[in-house]
Amino acid sequence: MLKLKLTGKRKFILVVVCTAAAVILILPAVVAFFLSRVPPYYKPVSPPNAAEVSPYLTNYIAPEIHNKSQFGEPFELVITEAGLNDIIARGPWRPTSGGASLALPAIIMTEGRILLMATVKYSRVPVVMTVVTSPKLDEAGLLCLNLEKVSAGTLDVTFILKKVIEEIINSNVAGFDGIPAGDISSAMLENKPFEPVFNASDGQVRLTGIDIRDGEVVLQLTPQAER
Repeated sequence: MLKLKLTGKRKFILVVVCTAAAVILILPAVVAFFLSRVPPYYKPVSPPNAAEVSPYLTNYIAPEIHNKSQFGEPFELVITEAGLNDIIARGPWRPTSGGASLALPAIIMTEGRILLMATVKYSRVPVVMTVVTSPKLDEAGLLCLNLEKVSAGTLDVTFILKKVIEEIINSNVAGFDGIPAGDISSAMLENKPFEPVFNASDGQVRLTGIDIRDGEVVLQLTPQAER
């Protein structure tokens, strides 16, 4: 039997080749495993009468802003995680030009952070995406969304999936309360601050304070004089 004598250099090359081959074979399975994982805290809601506008929006948020704005004084608005989830669960959510579609959105509020979650299908593959932000007002009173991380399954893909997020925003946000979709996209993906002035029923209100707590967010709003 022919015996091949390996020198130290040949042994090293063989180990490198075998390791590289193992990584090439195993890596796709590892990536697929983490992409398919569903975070245990992802619990989207399925509200009754999902085709109707959320009663939390029509019976609480809208009247609260309308009534308190009448006095022309700063006021506080508390929005609960459960109420906000009832609003966003009703959609509709449109597919993007790149083929990505969004379903089963959910929001989680923790101390100082907001987690935006949804099942995103891209090339027919469903993945639970999580966007972590920590919104704050800067010294000039501009709102910074402060994107911290984007995860697909349990895999951190912040720099890879920014384009997909931009497509989802542009397809589903045709200007939010007077703020162009492009500004929202830039605020989310590039952390560009923007004027937090929003349309209300009888005018506009400005966000002057934000306090994110477990399960709720407390907003300080100031009615804006008509120009």
